[in-house]
Order: sequence, then structure tokens, then C-alpha cells
Amino acid sequence: MYVSLAKEYIGETMNRFISRVLVSTVTTVMLASASIGTTEAATIPSAYQYSLDELQQKYPGTRTQGKYNTCWAFSAVGLAEFDLIHDDKIANKNIDLSELQLSYYTYHNEEDPLGGTYEDMLNTYRYLEIGGNLSLCTRALLQWQGLIPEEKLPYNKADSLQILDKSYAFNKDVAHLQNVYILNIHKQAQAIKKEIMKHGAAGISFHAGNRHGEYDTKAVYGRTGETVATYYCPVSDSADHAVNIVGWDDDFPAENFKTRPAGNGAWLVRNSWSDQTGNDIKSYFWLSYYDKGIEDDAWILDFEPADNYDFNYQYDGCSVVSKSWTTPVSANVFQTKGAANEQLRAVSIALNEDENVPYTIKIYTNIAKRSNPRSGILAATVKGKTTYEGNYTIPLKKAVSLPKGTYYSVVVELGRSDAGIDIERSTANSHFASSAYIDYNQSFVYKNGVWVDLADAGAIHQTGNLCIKAFTDKSGTSIGKVGTVKNGRTTKNSAKLNWAEVSGAKGYEVYRATSKKGTYKKIATTANTFYQDTTLASKHTYYYKVRAYKTKGKNNVTGTLSSPVKMRTK
Repeated sequence: MYVSLAKEYIGETMNRFISRVLVSTVTTVMLASASIGTTEAATIPSAYQYSLDELQQKYPGTRTQGKYNTCWAFSAVGLAEFDLIHDDKIANKNIDLSELQLSYYTYHNEEDPLGGTYEDMLNTYRYLEIGGNLSLCTRALLQWQGLIPEEKLPYNKADSLQILDKSYAFNKDVAHLQNVYILNIHKQAQAIKKEIMKHGAAGISFHAGNRHGEYDTKAVYGRTGETVATYYCPVSDSADHAVNIVGWDDDFPAENFKTRPAGNGAWLVRNSWSDQTGNDIKSYFWLSYYDKGIEDDAWILDFEPADNYDFNYQYDGCSVVSKSWTTPVSANVFQTKGAANEQLRAVSIALNEDENVPYTIKIYTNIAKRSNPRSGILAATVKGKTTYEGNYTIPLKKAVSLPKGTYYSVVVELGRSDAGIDIERSTANSHFASSAYIDYNQSFVYKNGVWVDLADAGAIHQTGNLCIKAFTDKSGTSIGKVGTVKNGRTTKNSAKLNWAEVSGAKGYEVYRATSKKGTYKKIATTANTFYQDTTLASKHTYYYKVRAYKTKGKNNVTGTLSSPVKMRTK
């Protein structure tokens, strides 16, 4: 069903992620495996990455957004490049990713290869002019619409580009955004420093207009002897420009600013107004800790190489999300579509308005009733706790086998009653319209003992699907289905069943339920083509299903469950 567009300007909604200001002011990458997650850095130094020479040796030079309002895309791409160099150590300063590609796909949704984001739409022809923010473009990146090398779509083509071929969205990417951490720069400055030490940079927005602050003020920086640029806005004003923090100095003198701030200390900022890297307001400058035009949110983006997972199962293709439900239990149900057999390796949840949230993730396979996400086999459980607001990719301890065509669910149980998984929202304003599409049997919340299908609630609340994703790999092999399971002799307390051998099977898993469409639980693993269940009650009816499995490497590859067989004890 379609969720109609909310008739509200993007800057006037109650949700702070919808209302983020649209900020604007005028090489092939060698990738390998990568780590994820936040870090507890060592003792935070009073000054870090403060030398222009050090930055030039390690990272790419600054770049210019030119005449377009794309500072937000340059900020996001800079965060990606710094992270892949600093955190993942899989790139060097020659890395050059396409800001034009990200700008385009932030405002032009493409349906993902598995069809999960069907009819989630956002389109505008003024994508280079209307501005943007890290909230919007990270939504595109989390859907894996990017990033690609600059050489495949250079920024100098911006003047002539109208429509991109869909292949630029998903088929040329070299990096995937997997984690987003959102911190308050005015309350969590030390934590931001820790994350910069891990990921290389943080993205911020600030008021760059010169009606309050002084641009390009020059000062001699004592630590390096360089003449550097400084900027300080003494008056609170709305943010209108996105940049990256790459370093800091707690002792940067207050007298180095034309208008003196309340104390020492400054962030070293990387700008996007020049491709001639230097100590000037256009490329690298010092921004006072006390600047009153800095927006609260600082963004840490954690990327991985694009070969990290084969498939991204998702429904949340809309560009705007918010916490619309404060229910601690929610779920998405997916159907395996990518390969004959897949291995579920990780899931992703979005909690952009809640921090420090305990969670339990449960994976159910072979869903019997799509309207009930728990009506399958509990295949995996993983527990943890988030740190900051943001998006978290959570690896499973052991991969879960998913035969093609079967349904599985990701059930999220949050440890706080006031927390809630983000959900996509339809939004319209004078610049663009973003609409969320939701169908039945996709996203659910658990309230008052029943599962509520959000397709029923979406039209009322102007919402779509939950921001829950699942990441899988091709297993490279598959195993056939067990044929008819035959019921053998029963006694008061036992039942025997048998089945035909499946070619290539290492063994078989036996499942039991007390009703035909009930929850089946694994009761045995056997290498034989028969099994006798000796733990039954007399005069009771039981139902059994069997599936074959084999191993590949350290993983089990399972087939689909057989049809149920009914047995009754004497």
C-alpha cells in the first residue's frame, strides 16, 4: 500500500531527523576485509592530527564543490575516505570517491536488486542546488547506493548530467556504509575525539555565513610555526555548511581569533571550497570550541569494502526516518531470493534517537505464518548494547543457512520501554517529495500480546517499514529437500519415522511441534535416514519435519523442511 505524503515542510516537523537543516554553501580503490564497531581509544591527547604536513602525507587533498550546494556530499565522501584509510587500512591517500554519484542518489531512489525498496521514491531535478545533510545522504549509503570511484563519475560532469543509469547505484560500488554513530558535540566532545582517533574524521554542520564570524583570519600556530586560518562565530545562528573535523588542539590560543572566544581550544576542520590544499578557510582552518553556530550533531561513518556481504535485505528505502513507535519488540520478515542457499551473517538496526540501548536479536527461519514473525525455528540469538544514537550492524556468532524461497524473520527485543527502532516516513516540501511504500507481512511491532502489521498503521501515521536489515552471503552450494517422511510404529511414549536419503547430505535435522502450523523445535540431529523419538506422552498427537544438511567450510548448509507428518502415541 502507498503511504500518502505528509504535507509538511522538512524544517517544521516534530522529529529532529526530519527537520535537519539542508546545509549548503557555495583512482581505483584496493579494498580488503574490514572491522566494525566503536572503540575505546587510548588516553586522548590534548592535540591530534594538527599538522597540515601530516594530513597531506596521509590523506587525500581537499576538493572543491564549485558552484553547487553539495558540501554535505563532500563531507560524507571525506568521512568515507578517511575511514577506509585510517580505520580499515585498505586505502591510501590516492583514494578518490565520487561526490557526484552520492549527490545524485541521495535525491534519486533506485529499487534495490532484491526488490525490497519497491516504490520508496524520492526524486528532484535540482539535487545539486537544494542542499542536503548527512542524515539524508547516509540513508542512501545504508541502502548501498554507493560509493564508486571518482573516475567512473567525475564531478566535472555535473553540468551535463541529468539522469544516471541504474548501474551506477548498485553495480560499481567499492565501499558500503555499515555503521553510523551520532554524537552531541557540545556534550560528548571527548567521545567524538575517541571516534576521530578510530575513524579519522567526524562530520559536522556550522553557520558559515560571514555576517557574524570572521573568515580567513590569520594566526601563527605555535605547535607547527605555520600561518593558519581561524574562524569563530560569536552569535548563535542556524547551520548552513557541512565540513569534517580531522583534528584538534585543546590549547589553541583564544587570541588567535579576531573576536576572542571564551577560552582556548579549537577543532581542525577540512573544508570543500578548494582543491588547492592549504592553511586557509577554503581547505583547512581552525574552528573554536566555543563557536556558537555549530549544530549539535557530529557524525561518525564506518565503512566496509563492498564485498563484505553479497545481499542486503531491506525495506526502508525512504530518505527520511524517525522513531514513531516506542515498543521494545519489533520485527521484519524477509524471503530468501538471492541464491539457491544463503548464509545470514549480520543484521542492522537503526536507533537514531536512542543511545545506550540493550538489545536481543533473534533470527527465526522457515516462518510458517508470515503474519507471525516468531512462527518459525529459532536459529540464532545475539545480545549487546548500543553506545551512541545511530545505525548498528550486528554480526551473528554463527551464520544461519537460508534456502531460497523460505521466509525468515529478524526479531529485535530492546531492553528499554522508551526506545524504538526507526521507521521510514513520507515527507514533502518545496524542494522534494519522499514517499514510503509498505506491504503486508513485512514490518511488525508487538503490542499487547499480538503482532501488529505496520501496513495497517502506516496510512494513519504516515509511516512505512522498520529500519531493520539483514546481510547474507551466497553459500556456494545447496542441498536437496527431504522427500516424504513416513510414520512408522508408535508406542505409548515413542514414535519412529523414516525418509529417503538425500544426495550429498552429511546428516538430517528432526523438528517437532504439537500442532500442524505450530512452532517446530529441533529435537535431534542424525546421520541416519530414520529416527525414533522416545520422549513423548501417551495418547498425544505430534507433527514432525525433517531437513538435510551438509557442511562447507565451517558453515552448515541446510535444505528446506519436509512437509509435516502426523503421529499419535498409544
